[in-house]
Amino acid sequence: MELLLSDAHCHSNPVKGLGARTIAKKFRSSGGWFIALVSLPPYHYGIEGFSIDSYMKAYELVIKEANILREEGLKTKVIVGFHPAEVDEYFRRGWHLEDIILHAQKIINKIVELHKRGLVDGIGEVGRQHYSTAPARFITSELIMWYALEIARDHDMIVHLHLEQGGYPTVKSIKKYLLDHNIPENKVLLHHATYNEAYWAEKENLWYSIPAKKKLLEKVLKQKPLHVLTESDFIDDPRRPGVSSYPWDIAVLLKELLNKGVVDEEYVYKIEVDNIVNFYRVEPP
Repeated sequence: MELLLSDAHCHSNPVKGLGARTIAKKFRSSGGWFIALVSLPPYHYGIEGFSIDSYMKAYELVIKEANILREEGLKTKVIVGFHPAEVDEYFRRGWHLEDIILHAQKIINKIVELHKRGLVDGIGEVGRQHYSTAPARFITSELIMWYALEIARDHDMIVHLHLEQGGYPTVKSIKKYLLDHNIPENKVLLHHATYNEAYWAEKENLWYSIPAKKKLLEKVLKQKPLHVLTESDFIDDPRRPGVSSYPWDIAVLLKELLNKGVVDEEYVYKIEVDNIVNFYRVEPP
């Protein structure tokens, strides 16, 4: 059975991991047609220093990786950002929170410049920590997220949100912010959703992506939701193989769900092709 499959949120690391070419070849062989490629913090690529130049080097690397995906026959969108974990990392390194906020805003402004040049398509990840952190650092991350959402609204950009896994309050807080600030809901993705976020995001007509984990995928997809995307959230780090999953796991798990009768081919096409076309505004395969 030949399926067309997509990965709505994936990282590659050509410095320390497999890199885009190997990922593309393996994903294509499993039926993959689209990957949304998302940046990692610069220090994941061995690029040190909390400077504009460090981030531009990291983003240039991601842009090159996206070009490799295209060379290998995949369609892609490029999303680069400022992960909430970076707030904690740079605070640990001695930066004051107000300086982290101002610096992150400058970096987001640079992302807009890349977008205007047609090199990137959105901002991400930005958001809030999903792990325990100091309240002030959580709010720092949220302020950066708010800035990114408003900048994205003004420049017609996609945003990938990394959020705490709080279910109802997580989703309602985002929904309220989008409504209050006239931010288009169809440009925002709640990435790496658990079942609780997926349930409430569906009720609020928000787009969300779920990682390729067997129990989660079955629990969500048997409800036949309309706004779901599948992702690997692969971090391409040999020290943590398969975190959170591999892009080609999407094929394995969806075929299992097809064989069990949880989903049918028409529904798989809807979430793997139609939803990608609608959210990312790409031409279908």
